[in-house]
Order: sequence, then structure tokens, then C-alpha cells
Amino acid sequence: MIGFIQQLRRRTPLGWLQLNHEKGRLLVAISGIAFADVLMFMQLGFQGALFDSNTRLNRSLNTDIVLISPKAKNMQSLSTFSRRRLYQAKDIKGVKSAEPMYVNVVKWKNPQTRKETSIQVLGIQPDEPALDLPELKQQLPLIKLPDTYLFDRGTKGKYTEVIAQIEQGKTANTEIEGRSVNLRGLFF
Repeated sequence: MIGFIQQLRRRTPLGWLQLNHEKGRLLVAISGIAFADVLMFMQLGFQGALFDSNTRLNRSLNTDIVLISPKAKNMQSLSTFSRRRLYQAKDIKGVKSAEPMYVNVVKWKNPQTRKETSIQVLGIQPDEPALDLPELKQQLPLIKLPDTYLFDRGTKGKYTEVIAQIEQGKTANTEIEGRSVNLRGLFF
């Protein structure tokens, strides 16, 4: 074994000599590899962010089983089903409760810019919330009020003024599908 190691040491380190021969080429090669690594890590970050944002709602569900319509395409394109299915689920032994959660994409006027955009709206039963979010639980009495909504603090876009206004304890007034609503609280 020792003889083998000594034999390796006596060999000409051809790879090192090639790299060391032209230092400019070595720097260009290292720079190219570093750039490719940075791009790879950026793509992994984008992938993680995309996964987290698309599964955040599902991870916050306070449930063991979810019933969705067979016509549903994705979380932005759900379809309704008969309330009778919830009553049938409640009748199954071991089921504690079966509560509806309404998910829809609606047109709303951004109170900041007054431009109409699409946002996703969730409707839950305040007495039996389907979402396990601590900030939401603290503000359940607010959503019992008519036309009162909570706003997701993590929403991307031009909503900084809306979020700041709500954080100051003020109500932001806007329209959803032509109906006046109040934004009174934040959750994340």
C-alpha cells in the first residue's frame, strides 16, 4: 500500500499542470462553474418558493380529510358540490365535524390604485374555522361582521399601503365584484 502511494506521488500531475499553465483559462473556467452553481441555487430557491406558495393553503388546513368536487381543476378553479355531501360525511362514525370552505377567484378594486385585479377569496365558518392560522383565530370575531374581510399579509403585488393602513388599525374600504367591503385585519 505504501509503495502504491509513493508511486502516485512520483507521477506527473498532468491535470494540475494543464490548469496551471494558462492562469487566464483557469479563471474563466472557475468563473463559468461558479456562475452555473449560482444559477442552480437560484433555480432551487425559485422552486422552493413556488412549492411553498402553492402548498401554503393546503398545509394550513385544519382537517384530516378534504372533499372537493370532481369538476375541480386546481385551487383557483374549484367547483361546488351539494351541501348534502357534508351532511353525509358528518354521519360517518368518528367524524367530528364537516364544515364548508368556499374558494373563489374574484375581481376586486385595489384600494391603493383603484384598478380591478383578480384575487383569491376564501370563505370559512367562523365558529369552526377550517384553517389553522393563529392570526386568523385571534380575529374570528371580525369576520362575523357583514362585508368584513381579512387580508393576507403575504400577498404579492401593490398592496403595501393597504397592509400599512390595516396595521395602523384603520379599515381599508374597497369593492369585490362591485360590492363594498371592509378590510379590517391581517393574517399570514
